[in-house]
Amino acid sequence: MLFSTNYGKVCVSTVDPIEKKPIFHYRPGARLYSLGTFGCNMDCLNCQNFALARSNGHDLPYVEMKAEDVVSEAIKKGAHGIGWTFNEPIVWSEFVLEVSKEANKRGIFSMVNTNGFIEPYPRSELLEFTQVMNIDVKGFSEEFYKKNCGAELRPVLDTCVAARRSGVHVELTYLLIPGLNDSTEEVRSFCEWVIDGMGSDTPVHFFRFRPFYRLSGLPEQTIEKLDEAYLIAKEVGLKFPYHAGVVGDQRQNTYCPRCGELVIRRTSEEVIEKICVKKMEVSRFCPTFSDVEVRLVDQACPGCGECIPVVVSQIKTSSQ
Repeated sequence: MLFSTNYGKVCVSTVDPIEKKPIFHYRPGARLYSLGTFGCNMDCLNCQNFALARSNGHDLPYVEMKAEDVVSEAIKKGAHGIGWTFNEPIVWSEFVLEVSKEANKRGIFSMVNTNGFIEPYPRSELLEFTQVMNIDVKGFSEEFYKKNCGAELRPVLDTCVAARRSGVHVELTYLLIPGLNDSTEEVRSFCEWVIDGMGSDTPVHFFRFRPFYRLSGLPEQTIEKLDEAYLIAKEVGLKFPYHAGVVGDQRQNTYCPRCGELVIRRTSEEVIEKICVKKMEVSRFCPTFSDVEVRLVDQACPGCGECIPVVVSQIKTSSQ
């Protein structure tokens, strides 16, 4: 018989904006009660939360919570959704599922930030009670996944497609690591796959690499490289590429793909309140968002009427 060693053991929690995950096209301005435990099914050389991901749990403080405790705490804190993040959610999927079922009953959505390296059966269970996902596609070659992550690319791509087909709102993140997965050819191949496998309206966040963990000897990724990836994405036909892991960038706004009108303005800034585990900051390269202004009119561009695929029910804007 198998037992989960991390069931209900919450090592880190906070309330933050959904844009931080990053999720840009699902309920802009929503607040998440974000939770993480210990463990991961990958071993990425660049892991920014390795204190959690590489732990066996014996060296970490935690709070034991029941499903109803998590949902009640989310409601108490005024959160619209529960975010499963900081470490890989599938490693405590039993708890994620129990909480998500209870949350959905009480009108609270479930957001999963995952590496997508998931077997078909647990993936189908997870998708049934998940409303929104950000999936990290960490590179676009099997060689990169084997060397950098100790994993495989194909199951990740299968998860992306399965999530999209199931009706879950899906956004993708691609971390650009200098010299490892940021070549023009690899970025172009990734973008073309997104269009063919996911659709041209899939939001893609190109995340800026910062030296950390076992890749601390690499240089910081340049803004020019993010610009290049953004332009490649637009060139091949992606409608909503974004910059991520940077502060104050205009390419974190949403523009109408038809007329170029600004339809959602986002103000990003450095995180003031740090979240630490074992005296190490987690998610240290993820900026927060202090202001979100939605200018859509009935989910359409106010300039030309183009339908913008953003879930806008119960959104919060700067004018509210």
